Amino acid sequence: MPKPLIQLCIALLLCVNLYAQETAADTIPLNKDSIEKELDEFLKMFGSPKPASYFLAGIGVGNTQFSVKNIALNSQQSTGNLSIIPTVGYYFKNGLSLSYNNYLLKEGQSIQLLQHSATVGYDYTESKEVAFGFSYTRFFGKKEFVNTSSPYDNDLFAYVNKQKGIFQPGVMIGFSAGKYRETSRYLDSQRIFLPSPGYFYFYVNDTSTVRVRDFSLIPFVQHEFEWKGFGKKDAITFKPSLMLIGGVSNFSVDSKGRKSVLNRPRLGRAYNQSASESSGFNFYSVGLNLDAAWYVGKFYLNPQVYIDDYLLSSENKFNVLYTVQLGFMF
Repeated sequence: MPKPLIQLCIALLLCVNLYAQETAADTIPLNKDSIEKELDEFLKMFGSPKPASYFLAGIGVGNTQFSVKNIALNSQQSTGNLSIIPTVGYYFKNGLSLSYNNYLLKEGQSIQLLQHSATVGYDYTESKEVAFGFSYTRFFGKKEFVNTSSPYDNDLFAYVNKQKGIFQPGVMIGFSAGKYRETSRYLDSQRIFLPSPGYFYFYVNDTSTVRVRDFSLIPFVQHEFEWKGFGKKDAITFKPSLMLIGGVSNFSVDSKGRKSVLNRPRLGRAYNQSASESSGFNFYSVGLNLDAAWYVGKFYLNPQVYIDDYLLSSENKFNVLYTVQLGFMF
């Protein structure tokens, strides 16, 4: 791991130790009546003895497109285009949740709709010992894959983590699968020796159907800080998480098309071929996730930054993903 990321991780560990030695006077216990009534009623939605159901409406901006919750999938992105993500959801007091996202890509002065996603999930946070949850996301609207859209159609995700202690270990597991189409037309060549040495040029019109499957395993350790905010009706949380990301990827490609002689499109031949590959299981990244939130009444602001260090190559090692979400709960 490069020195800057190591130093940042050490600094976070020192901060956690110093935090543990301080008194709890500057923190807000989320399940106690320690702040104003309006904020306390809001915080009851997040683990109090009497939680409430609520709607959520918000908008986010960032460069994550592959998954709603699975960091292992988002770390695979090769581009950092800006996306705008409107979100609506309903969260039941029993832990069940339903949400819907749009993914809008901003390129220059234009904005285009890439795809949609619908997520159903469940989170159990009432226990003081352990928290767990799972979700299923279905992506819609993608016909041909572009680097700024998710190649996955179905995304299953689950997590479990310890609630008590300075360091709270846990694990995340994900399984994702998808299918998409790619079309291309390009000029290719083949070396020939008869009647004389040279190259034979031809056009290739190709349509490929690509199927992908990914399994991810992410052990992590985290700690959540909670503070009073800047006024009497707000609260701030900050949760750093250190992660080791592993997984296995499988993909297959079915290609069919036609090779046509240059300047003679009627002369040519069709082809149909298949190929597949599996990566094998590897722990391939070390990641640091920084998740902050500011709650003011029913309003929330949630910036999140993920720093990824790819372990299996000396080139293009670093990847930084970010999202900033804001909205209302009512």
